[in-house]
Amino acid sequence: MLVSLIIAALVVVFSLIFCSGTLYQMSQPSIFDVEKNKEYVAGAGDLFYASQGVSDTCLILGIVVILAVCLNYIMGTHSRRNYYVTNYVAIGVVILAQVVVAIVIIALVADCQSILNSIDLEKAQREYEEILPGMWKESTWTFPVGYAMAGILIVNAVGFVLNLVWKIKLMKGEKALLSQGLVKEVA
Repeated sequence: MLVSLIIAALVVVFSLIFCSGTLYQMSQPSIFDVEKNKEYVAGAGDLFYASQGVSDTCLILGIVVILAVCLNYIMGTHSRRNYYVTNYVAIGVVILAQVVVAIVIIALVADCQSILNSIDLEKAQREYEEILPGMWKESTWTFPVGYAMAGILIVNAVGFVLNLVWKIKLMKGEKALLSQGLVKEVA
């Protein structure tokens, strides 16, 4: 559960760092002036709004995943010897939330990446360096981080499923031992 909570928090961190590197540079007034809604490089405005959308959406979804994992703490899923219906529901909520968030992250990052690929980056660099000479550094490291984040979420969801299957087998084994009249401590 703690690992899942950390992963959920990483989604929030990802949302806060997504608009960095080249995405930040493309939002500078020499390339796209937000206040005047005027773009000096074709597609820069679309990229700005798409990247802000990724950041905003991932922030909200990250909070949702954090709350879903906290629901498991509230239900005692991490420490119960036997699961009740509420534990199954809480686990299902986390699995669903993580898979949905992973799919949304992949879709949003791919959309943002395709917009960036359609922009003339050489022109953007010229426009940027007119105001800040020698400061252009093309860096799109947040795209692979987004894909990795989605992969981690899916792996974590699979871990929940496998853990649930394991727990169900343990509970069945314990019931079988108790029905035989054997009183032993079961792991």
